[in-house]
Amino acid sequence: MQSEIFRTHDELILATILAVAFSCFGTRSAVAKETQLYIFWDTVSPDGQYAMAWSTTGEAKLEELPSPYETDKNPVTNYVIEVASRKIVVQLPGGHYWHLYEGGQPNHFSLETVWSENSRTMLAIYDSRWSTEAVFLIDVSAPRAVSIENPLHASFRWILKFTQGSEYTKYKDNLAIRFGLPWFVAPGRFYVSANASIPKQENPDFSLGLYFQIGNGGTNVTLVKYEPSSYEESADRSLNRTYRELHGLLSADDQKSLVEEERAWLVRRDAINHQQQKEAFIQARTQELQTRVESAIAAREKQ
Repeated sequence: MQSEIFRTHDELILATILAVAFSCFGTRSAVAKETQLYIFWDTVSPDGQYAMAWSTTGEAKLEELPSPYETDKNPVTNYVIEVASRKIVVQLPGGHYWHLYEGGQPNHFSLETVWSENSRTMLAIYDSRWSTEAVFLIDVSAPRAVSIENPLHASFRWILKFTQGSEYTKYKDNLAIRFGLPWFVAPGRFYVSANASIPKQENPDFSLGLYFQIGNGGTNVTLVKYEPSSYEESADRSLNRTYRELHGLLSADDQKSLVEEERAWLVRRDAINHQQQKEAFIQARTQELQTRVESAIAAREKQ
């Protein structure tokens, strides 16, 4: 884990971007102005420079926003932005997720993201109740957002056909496929857990961990490895995920303090010889950092 954490790691063009106060969320008659921008504070990059955000077009009432998978004339648009300047870096084509600071989000719909360690590449997974609707690979250096759910689906189904044979063939037309727990395991390479099942049935239930290489200048992905998966995350990776999220939400001075704090914690962790005690120690640290993440997000949403 230590090597993962410590490896060397105007206003918007629309002049009225902040014209509507956040207090409008609590009003039933509230209307989202065309230029209002709302940041997903749980998507901030480890360096704190970038995050996902959303806005609406037209006179879209916040209490009447459609589901993200309603793509026809959906008024919600998703972006990756520079946090400090609120400058739009890239728009996610077909991305329509939203979340209200004072409560409210799409029913049975979620957004899961992860940044590379250098805060230049991002994965965004859009899930409905049972399956993944969209996956974006974002490069803020290009800048570019590429939809990659089709090659992920095709690769997963190919592996299932190869490894499960007639069992997969029997159920293939009824399977709901979901991707999750994304992680950049190396420069230009990422991991996702993949699951295929039939909603509200125990069987079949196929789960694998998939590794993809990013190629062609970041415009395509190629499966390079797969392995069994329980669709659960290791304690170390969960801690690193939470650590990076907290790091991105802090000021520069607080980021330095967090790094020193984590180094001291690692010394204590490495002194534990019993594996179960070590795992409990890691889980306790993860929960502690997660509580701080939630507090930091709440503070940002009130600004």
